[in-house]
Amino acid sequence: MIGDVLSYLYVNAKIMAKEGKFISVSRWEDLWGCTSPGEITSLLEGTDYFPYLNEAAINDSKELEKAVLEEFSSLGREISKIIPKGSWPIKEYLLKKWDVINLRTVMRGIHGDLKKDEIVDSFIEGGELDFAFFKTLIDVESMDDFVALLAKTPYQSLTDGLSKYNETKNLFFLEASLDRIFWADLWEKVLNLKGIREFREFIGVCVETHNLKIILRAKNDGLSLEDINPFLIPNCILLNELLSAFDEEDLSGFIPLLEDTIYFEPLLNAQQEHEKTGSILAFEQVLDNLALKKAEDIRKKKPFGSGPLIGFLVSKEKEVKNLLTIVRSTEVDLDRDLIRETLARK
Repeated sequence: MIGDVLSYLYVNAKIMAKEGKFISVSRWEDLWGCTSPGEITSLLEGTDYFPYLNEAAINDSKELEKAVLEEFSSLGREISKIIPKGSWPIKEYLLKKWDVINLRTVMRGIHGDLKKDEIVDSFIEGGELDFAFFKTLIDVESMDDFVALLAKTPYQSLTDGLSKYNETKNLFFLEASLDRIFWADLWEKVLNLKGIREFREFIGVCVETHNLKIILRAKNDGLSLEDINPFLIPNCILLNELLSAFDEEDLSGFIPLLEDTIYFEPLLNAQQEHEKTGSILAFEQVLDNLALKKAEDIRKKKPFGSGPLIGFLVSKEKEVKNLLTIVRSTEVDLDRDLIRETLARK
């Protein structure tokens, strides 16, 4: 216990200083009304994003988006260097997400037939794979060739989603497979490692929400259990009961099965929005919020060990996602009140 506290003293002092540069509530009030990248960049002065901004970011939303992501990636690398050795899965969580982001960028580029330089310009350094490796991926002629180049990497099982992608041309199958690889690998490691109980609890919620998203989307889109099995993460207690009822229940029928879990009430509240719009997004948003809530709970219960770090990392990710929502909204004519409402739900 004492050793755990001492090993995190420097880490927690570091993140407390960085939390002081989080975007304030009053500044969010101004940000949600921005209609151009220039307005946004002026409001980021004094935050950790500001040093990453250049003249291009002032005039181009894609350049501004990249600057925000570069700050986030740099932060992950900085923290990964000071994490205690016994907490190495947290380091993997910080670094591997950038491999996933870059691979997703390549897949979307191939799927959308984007130019090679557009794909390269979207890459963000910071992952575990050699950055030069990603540049070789853009020379492929097809999605089959792309997946084949991953044969000797941790992402070789993307082949699980390739046949469904080729059959439907729906990128969901490859993206779901990519997410599964990331979470399943991390989940297996934290299950088999003693210690880091708080981080294991957090990843457990992330794994459960991943599986719930896949199941709810499958029921919404009329997919079969056979269709989604390759994308579900095993060793998840919640999964067994839901899968046994998969063929008998419609989407709304799954929610009562979760009555004794943290997911029941939030999903029940989101059901009305889903019935109104037909969109699965309402369910996905509340599930994302539950992962954030779990991190905040851990922080309160473990204020001197890994709790502050876990809480900080998830809060930072939420800030980045909200900021990117505002940046991307400048490219389209969206109602400002709608943007504000979206961020409030997040």
